[in-house]
Amino acid sequence: MVTGYISGIDTSSASIVAPIVVVAVLGVSLLARSRRPAASRSVAADWPHTSGTVLSATVQVSQKGAVRQATPLVLYAYQVGGEVFQGNRVCVRGAADASGALARYPAGACVTVYYDPANPANSALER
Repeated sequence: MVTGYISGIDTSSASIVAPIVVVAVLGVSLLARSRRPAASRSVAADWPHTSGTVLSATVQVSQKGAVRQATPLVLYAYQVGGEVFQGNRVCVRGAADASGALARYPAGACVTVYYDPANPANSALER
Protein backbone atom coordinates (compact mmCIF):
# COMPACT_ATOMS: atom_id res chain seq x y z
CA MET A 1 0.00 0.00 0.00
CA VAL A 2 1.29 3.41 -0.91
CA THR A 3 0.90 6.05 1.72
CA GLY A 4 1.81 9.63 1.48
CA TYR A 5 1.31 13.03 2.87
CA ILE A 6 -0.62 15.86 1.28
CA SER A 7 -0.41 19.13 3.15
CA GLY A 8 0.24 17.32 6.41
CA ILE A 9 -2.59 14.76 5.98
CA ASP A 10 -1.81 11.08 6.06
CA THR A 11 -3.58 9.88 2.88
CA SER A 12 -3.92 6.32 4.17
CA SER A 13 -6.15 7.63 6.99
CA ALA A 14 -8.06 9.87 4.61
CA SER A 15 -8.88 6.91 2.36
CA ILE A 16 -10.50 5.17 5.33
CA VAL A 17 -12.29 8.18 6.83
CA ALA A 18 -13.67 9.68 3.59
CA PRO A 19 -16.08 6.81 2.77
CA ILE A 20 -17.32 6.77 6.37
CA VAL A 21 -18.05 10.50 6.21
CA VAL A 22 -19.86 10.10 2.88
CA VAL A 23 -22.03 7.27 4.21
CA ALA A 24 -22.82 9.24 7.39
CA VAL A 25 -23.86 12.33 5.41
CA LEU A 26 -26.08 10.24 3.11
CA GLY A 27 -27.66 8.53 6.11
CA VAL A 28 -28.48 11.81 7.82
CA SER A 29 -29.86 13.22 4.56
CA LEU A 30 -32.13 10.21 3.99
CA LEU A 31 -33.34 10.29 7.58
CA ALA A 32 -34.21 13.99 7.31
CA ARG A 33 -35.99 13.41 4.01
CA SER A 34 -38.06 10.53 5.42
CA ARG A 35 -39.31 12.69 8.27
CA ARG A 36 -40.60 15.52 6.05
CA PRO A 37 -43.99 14.00 5.18
CA ALA A 38 -44.77 13.42 8.86
CA ALA A 39 -43.79 17.01 9.61
CA SER A 40 -46.05 18.34 6.85
CA ARG A 41 -48.94 16.24 8.19
CA SER A 42 -48.51 17.61 11.69
CA VAL A 43 -48.33 21.16 10.33
CA ALA A 44 -51.39 20.52 8.15
CA ALA A 45 -53.28 19.48 11.27
CA ASP A 46 -53.11 23.14 12.31
CA TRP A 47 -54.22 24.57 8.95
CA PRO A 48 -57.30 26.81 9.07
CA HIS A 49 -60.28 25.96 6.92
CA THR A 50 -62.76 27.68 4.67
CA SER A 51 -65.71 26.55 2.60
CA GLY A 52 -65.40 25.59 -1.02
CA THR A 53 -67.30 24.03 -3.90
CA VAL A 54 -66.40 20.90 -5.87
CA LEU A 55 -66.16 21.83 -9.54
CA SER A 56 -65.62 18.32 -10.89
CA ALA A 57 -64.86 14.83 -9.65
CA THR A 58 -63.54 12.00 -11.78
CA VAL A 59 -61.22 9.02 -11.51
CA GLN A 60 -57.95 8.72 -13.42
CA VAL A 61 -56.88 5.14 -14.05
CA SER A 62 -53.24 4.39 -14.79
CA GLN A 63 -51.49 1.11 -15.32
CA LYS A 64 -47.84 0.19 -14.95
CA GLY A 65 -47.30 -3.40 -15.93
CA ALA A 66 -49.78 -5.53 -14.01
CA VAL A 67 -50.48 -2.81 -11.43
CA ARG A 68 -53.62 -0.75 -12.03
CA GLN A 69 -54.15 2.37 -9.94
CA ALA A 70 -57.24 4.57 -9.65
CA THR A 71 -56.62 8.12 -8.47
CA PRO A 72 -59.40 10.58 -7.58
CA LEU A 73 -59.30 13.89 -9.45
CA VAL A 74 -61.38 16.32 -7.44
CA LEU A 75 -61.17 19.95 -8.55
CA TYR A 76 -62.52 22.47 -6.06
CA ALA A 77 -62.63 26.25 -5.65
CA TYR A 78 -62.35 28.25 -2.43
CA GLN A 79 -61.64 31.77 -1.19
CA VAL A 80 -59.06 33.06 1.27
CA GLY A 81 -58.80 36.76 1.99
CA GLY A 82 -61.07 37.60 -0.93
CA GLU A 83 -58.82 35.76 -3.41
CA VAL A 84 -60.19 32.74 -5.28
CA PHE A 85 -58.08 29.58 -5.45
CA GLN A 86 -58.50 26.17 -7.04
CA GLY A 87 -57.16 22.97 -5.60
CA ASN A 88 -57.16 19.30 -6.46
CA ARG A 89 -55.54 17.54 -3.53
CA VAL A 90 -57.94 15.33 -1.61
CA CYS A 91 -55.66 14.20 1.20
CA VAL A 92 -52.56 15.82 2.72
CA ARG A 93 -51.02 12.51 3.75
CA GLY A 94 -51.07 10.89 0.34
CA ALA A 95 -53.39 8.97 -1.93
CA ALA A 96 -57.09 8.77 -1.21
CA ASP A 97 -59.45 5.95 -2.13
CA ALA A 98 -60.84 6.89 -5.54
CA SER A 99 -64.38 5.53 -5.22
CA GLY A 100 -64.71 6.84 -1.66
CA ALA A 101 -63.51 10.30 -2.71
CA LEU A 102 -66.05 10.47 -5.52
CA ALA A 103 -68.83 9.51 -3.13
CA ARG A 104 -67.73 12.12 -0.56
CA TYR A 105 -67.02 14.91 -3.06
CA PRO A 106 -69.51 14.92 -5.95
CA ALA A 107 -69.52 17.87 -8.36
CA GLY A 108 -71.45 20.80 -6.89
CA ALA A 109 -70.98 19.74 -3.26
CA CYS A 110 -70.07 22.27 -0.58
CA VAL A 111 -66.85 21.15 1.12
CA THR A 112 -64.46 22.16 3.86
CA VAL A 113 -61.07 23.12 2.44
CA TYR A 114 -57.98 23.16 4.65
CA TYR A 115 -55.27 25.54 3.46
CA ASP A 116 -51.75 26.54 4.36
CA PRO A 117 -51.91 30.05 5.86
CA ALA A 118 -48.39 30.78 4.56
CA ASN A 119 -49.45 29.74 1.03
CA PRO A 120 -53.25 29.54 0.61
CA ALA A 121 -52.82 27.93 -2.83
CA ASN A 122 -51.62 24.83 -0.96
CA SER A 123 -54.79 23.04 0.16
CA ALA A 124 -56.52 19.73 0.76
CA LEU A 125 -59.97 18.44 1.55
CA GLU A 126 -58.73 16.05 4.23
CA ARG A 127 -55.93 16.36 6.79
